[in-house]
Amino acid sequence: MRRRVWNSHALLPLLTALLVSLAAASSSSSSLDSAPCDPHYEQRNATTGKCDCRAGFSGFGCRMCTASGTASTATDVCSAEFGGEYSCVTGLNYDSHATHKTYGCTLSTDLQALFPDGALDVRCERDDQGAANCSAAVFKAHDTVHSVHVIDCNITQCAFPTGKASGDCAEINCKCGPQCSSMTKALVEGALSGKPAKISVSNVTHLSIDIEGSPIPLSATCTASACEHTGGGGGGSSASGSGSSGGGSAGGLSGLWIAIVACASLAATLLLCVCVCSCCVTASIQRGQTQDVESQLLKLTSRSVVLLEFRHINCYADGSGSSGGRQASASPAAPKRILHKISGSVSRGQVLGLLGPSGSGKTSLLNALAAVENGRSQFSGELLLDGKKLSKGYRRIAAYVQQDDSLYSTLTVRECISYSAQLRLPASLSDRVKDAMVDRIIAELNLGHVAHSRIGSATGGSGTRGVSGGERRRVSIGMELVTSPQILILDEPTSGLDSSSAHSVVQLVKELAGHGRIVVLSIHQPSARSFLLLDQILLLGKGKLLYSGAPADSKRYFQDLGFKCPEVSGSNGLSSSKPYSALHENIADFILDIASDTNNIPMIRSHMKSDDSPPPVAKQTAAAGSSSRINLQRLAPRFTIGSPSPRQSESSPFMKEDPTLDTPRLESVLASPVAGGAPREPSTLMTPATPGTPRSPPQPPAKSTLAEDAAGLDTSSRSLLIEIRVLFVRTAQNILRHRSLLVLHVALSLSLALFGGLIFNHVTNDLAGFQNRMGAFYFILTFFGFASMSSMDLFIAERPIFLRETGAMYYGAFSYFLAKAALDTLLLRVLPAALFASIFYWIMGLQATTGRFLLFSLTLVLFNVAAGAICLLVGVLSRRVGSANLGATVILLIMLLFGGFLLNSQTMPASVGWVKHLSIFSYAFEILMTNELKGLLLKFDAPGYPAVPVYGDVFLKTLGMDYANRYYDVAALALIAASLQVLAFLFLALQVPLHRDMADHDHEEDDEAPPTKEDV
Repeated sequence: MRRRVWNSHALLPLLTALLVSLAAASSSSSSLDSAPCDPHYEQRNATTGKCDCRAGFSGFGCRMCTASGTASTATDVCSAEFGGEYSCVTGLNYDSHATHKTYGCTLSTDLQALFPDGALDVRCERDDQGAANCSAAVFKAHDTVHSVHVIDCNITQCAFPTGKASGDCAEINCKCGPQCSSMTKALVEGALSGKPAKISVSNVTHLSIDIEGSPIPLSATCTASACEHTGGGGGGSSASGSGSSGGGSAGGLSGLWIAIVACASLAATLLLCVCVCSCCVTASIQRGQTQDVESQLLKLTSRSVVLLEFRHINCYADGSGSSGGRQASASPAAPKRILHKISGSVSRGQVLGLLGPSGSGKTSLLNALAAVENGRSQFSGELLLDGKKLSKGYRRIAAYVQQDDSLYSTLTVRECISYSAQLRLPASLSDRVKDAMVDRIIAELNLGHVAHSRIGSATGGSGTRGVSGGERRRVSIGMELVTSPQILILDEPTSGLDSSSAHSVVQLVKELAGHGRIVVLSIHQPSARSFLLLDQILLLGKGKLLYSGAPADSKRYFQDLGFKCPEVSGSNGLSSSKPYSALHENIADFILDIASDTNNIPMIRSHMKSDDSPPPVAKQTAAAGSSSRINLQRLAPRFTIGSPSPRQSESSPFMKEDPTLDTPRLESVLASPVAGGAPREPSTLMTPATPGTPRSPPQPPAKSTLAEDAAGLDTSSRSLLIEIRVLFVRTAQNILRHRSLLVLHVALSLSLALFGGLIFNHVTNDLAGFQNRMGAFYFILTFFGFASMSSMDLFIAERPIFLRETGAMYYGAFSYFLAKAALDTLLLRVLPAALFASIFYWIMGLQATTGRFLLFSLTLVLFNVAAGAICLLVGVLSRRVGSANLGATVILLIMLLFGGFLLNSQTMPASVGWVKHLSIFSYAFEILMTNELKGLLLKFDAPGYPAVPVYGDVFLKTLGMDYANRYYDVAALALIAASLQVLAFLFLALQVPLHRDMADHDHEEDDEAPPTKEDV
């Protein structure tokens, strides 16, 4: 059934005509001569023939007992007529003895303006269970009760609880006298009949008959009395209306608030359980650990990996090379090749340096060695540890220190390393062991003097400047060393440092390798001292290998190829007479200059190998060290390092066997110093296999020690609860130390609540008050909507830290998101909104009931959380703050347009009307408006017209709003907030670096194809 909507513009003439017609109708009286007289209350007037009230009685049907003097006199009226057990009871409340009550009322001042001298009488008959039927009449007060009744109504199935003055009635039916006009008769007998009604009493004497669907209430100031059976106690039980201030609706929280309190309590309990369970899990895992600190540290720092070997590493960007060479060439945009069959190896205790100009593929090669895929590149080739295939524990023994030092500026040096230890070391290790490991790392990295200093800002522009650049780089290395990795991979560890700091970092890396680690680093422009500290180097140019061998031999190699070392120029720009080598020239600059000239690459490659033979210098070095080489038996066949998807099941093979590949030899592994054998030349490890070597038949792979090594650092025992607990503590510590955003949110909420409340102070109940309420709610929602854009920077600023730490398997995306989103919601969304509501609501003077205030506060909190979730999702999807601000602003403006304030929801075009269901402004605005205007009596005081009292429901219907939708709107806000949070988490999880091994892309290419324009 289509619901009728009252139009406020058409309402005023209708009400005016109605009440004016009532006033006119009262002038034409109609006698009721035939009515019999009640002998207890009435007597026949011999002159007029009408029934007049007996002395001491008055009102509707003469049922009101009047007090003519003292209380005893009033009591005598009822006791004299009905006996000594009856007395005159006054007041609007129904006590346990009340069986009937008669009200004598004067219409309210607002109605008197339209219906002068108007009166209202009501009579109710009530049984012992509180059920009652009532009659009501509207008439002119100066006429006798029986002279003129403009409107007579029967109100049935009412319920008046004992001790209350208000009651709900099932139905009201009214009749309009013959004096009524046709319009008045249609309104009274048609639109307002057959509807539920409520008799409400407030402020002791104010009575209102509220008819469902009526634009105005029938309100009056009343007195009530009746002769009641009191059990014989005179004096009348004067229930003078105490406690009749609102009827049965006040008292106790509704089911909604009970549910809200229960949910809040449940959330707090769950959070407490997480903390308690996390501590219990940690304690239970650590219980029974009887080993001392030294023995556990010894187990933690044990080494077993001897040789890291990589073969034919290829990298393809902006496309997948898995489709094969022919298909790739046929596609309109073939993938770009970044690396061209890079091979090499490095043994324990050595430092392998990757050199090359910018864009030569150093970082791509490091990503391949670290088994990290950035989502834009794909790799192919082989990666072997001690000649055996990798397991899924590889990433736990290989640490990757990326170029940028992504650290929390508010944490201290020790806290950064300590949090890394708590997140990455097994839960079975006691806190003493973890602290001891942190202490050893700080001492090993020479960070003791700044252990308790905050990291600070790298530039000092956005905060206090903390430790130096070199110390920041050491902290990044230390955070990776907590797991005692056997392989350490560093991307440009000297980038952005001065020469002294850069050299100290290279010295540190050399010392770390001396402790039994395999170290691979990329370095852009090393000094002469730093260059000679490297054990081996790989020189790359345009993704191709140009040199592999000892750093000191590189100069001779390139000189043999015809490249001439330039002489050093003096400070005056003239050529020095001393040769370049005599001045301790930087060999790295010499070879980097050669690699930077793309015209040199084809010639170098053509001399390097026609059959993958090593460079001349490497051959000579290999021959010189051949006598110290110990031949080992062939190990298991090689396997291609590949997996179709990182989300494959645990039962699927991690790598596939390729029987066509040669089996590797661990040449000179036992001869290495760390293995207890004779020293050997580093370059021998780089000597590639000669083509044509007979292939041995495939054999079952021997059990790799890598699984055992990874088991020592198995993080599977680190539960999700521990991750959440540590991240909650770290995030809260970061927010409280960097408190500017929190303080700004709270300060703005408090100041604007006070300022806005004073502007809208003591809002009136008229048209101006209606407009002020709408404007206030619009202002509040706009403020919180756009203030929530601070959520966008939450992940944009910390994305480098998140990518680095999830890539290093510190934690999962869920733990990080839960900690960040929960604290952002609690501290930056819930707290400011709750503070704002508690101040603004009461200063503005909105309806002062607990239930309405709680719904107002809940709406602001849910709206702020939902707006924050929108901005959070935009921040996760955006790479830059500027684009995120623009996107969030457009989304919020569109939602604001369809929020119900700027555009009436009932007049929206059908083609775009559905957008309002996606607008959080629409739901919140409807809750705030209906919560305030429902049942509120406003004066329709348009200029030139009499002021008409109109229910706020009429204005709500004009706006297309319904108070019955409030629960739906609350649920919609909560659902939108939760859904957007889930979406933000899913998109964040997709950004986690993949720990995917290299897949064989089946690119059939020659070892050295003729250089193309792209290659050169």
